[in-house]
Amino acid sequence: MKVLLINPPDASAAMLGAGNELIPKYEPLGLLYIAAVLRADGFSVSLIDARTEGTDLAELGGMIAAMSPDIVGISTLTCSGAAVFELGRRLKRDLPRSLVVLGNIHASVYADQYLLNGCCDAVVHGEGELAMLAIARARAAGRGSAGIPGVSFLDAQGRPAGGGLAPAPDLALMPPPARDLLDQSRYGLGELSNQSARGPSARTLSTSRGCPFSCSFCVVHGGGRQRFNPAARVVDEMEKLEKEAGVGYVTFTDSFFLGDRQRAMEICAGIRARGLKLRWGCDAHVNSVSPELVDAMAAAGCSELSFGLESGSARLLSSVGKPFTPEKAAETVRMVKSRQGGIKVSGLFILGLPGETYADSLETIRFAKSLPLDMAQFSLLVPYPGSRLFKDLSARGELDTGIRPGDRLDVSVWQRYSGYISFTSLDPVWVTPGLSAPVLKKLQKKAQREFYLRPAQIVRNLWRLKLRNLPAAVRVAFRGFF
Repeated sequence: MKVLLINPPDASAAMLGAGNELIPKYEPLGLLYIAAVLRADGFSVSLIDARTEGTDLAELGGMIAAMSPDIVGISTLTCSGAAVFELGRRLKRDLPRSLVVLGNIHASVYADQYLLNGCCDAVVHGEGELAMLAIARARAAGRGSAGIPGVSFLDAQGRPAGGGLAPAPDLALMPPPARDLLDQSRYGLGELSNQSARGPSARTLSTSRGCPFSCSFCVVHGGGRQRFNPAARVVDEMEKLEKEAGVGYVTFTDSFFLGDRQRAMEICAGIRARGLKLRWGCDAHVNSVSPELVDAMAAAGCSELSFGLESGSARLLSSVGKPFTPEKAAETVRMVKSRQGGIKVSGLFILGLPGETYADSLETIRFAKSLPLDMAQFSLLVPYPGSRLFKDLSARGELDTGIRPGDRLDVSVWQRYSGYISFTSLDPVWVTPGLSAPVLKKLQKKAQREFYLRPAQIVRNLWRLKLRNLPAAVRVAFRGFF
């Protein structure tokens, strides 16, 4: 019984333009966890990371055909949704005996359309480990996907059936991700990464799932709750990465790594107790950090914190479900930098929030410039499939989802679901009524230009520039600033 998992090629070059050069090459951790669970149950598992390897659809189709797997599982995000649409139909045509299963957020939102357009046999909704294990066991026993929780399929009449959410695994009982299935030398942070560590010695680590918050633009699932790996297990994996793989930097991919402050303190204590030297960074929440925690993190090797600050307008923050004010955000950022200046702090902002005016956008830019931030990211609002905002705008007929009459799909629309669309000639997929697409794109360039082209900020970022990456840096800056 052979299972092949695929991280497909995506449209990031078209969606991001020159900004694509800023994107690091991260391991597909979700697929690596699924692979580990399947392998622990005795299944033969292979993995192709076509995105990182630069494999196009034609070559990928040939590779899959040569392997002739019993099951093909494909991770599907909005950036890869169009590629999966084409790949799935090709596989169903050329490998009719292979069971094609799609998973991840985009596939879940468009499950009916993928099924009805002949792209797959099943779609997993929610976390994939236990659902894929059930699918593989059923396949080995000669059964279909009917009755498996969290899985959509077509019934005998050709209508979508099933669904719900797949059961969530106990993170403490899961095997570690099967990193050995991939060539680890392909992964790391690029030369133009915002993070202070660069190169092939950087890896990602996932230690929790879900989020207790409900920001309207976010696609993180979890039903308002968060599940955690125990602190000792987290430190075990960090130690293995450092001592066995030579990893010098870890990015925690958790939506809310600091969601359990006591666990975070225990992780920091464990890192110090074992004498680990690797550096690390994570996303942080304005309300989640305290002076004591910041000191403990710095002592344990934390060198980066990214805060989702979003806006300089209290009204807009409240409207999208952010439980803090600009004043509280400023207080937190200043506290971190005053106590631990060696921690690089990034602010993540969104322009074009629902109800935003031109004056609001200018206030967000001013707010960003007023803070002691090392880096700032100014995204344009994207109502990503799976978010509450996507559902609300779709229900009101204000958003082009790509769905056409008869459940047909215009997959080209998904290229416009990009927060950095000003790097391209495309227009945003949705613009709040108080602004326009041209104005919003100009505001993004204005924000990046005014934040980064200040003398102090230029000096602060000189460490990122090397002679070999200077042309790329100039190209990205020119496209992003002007």
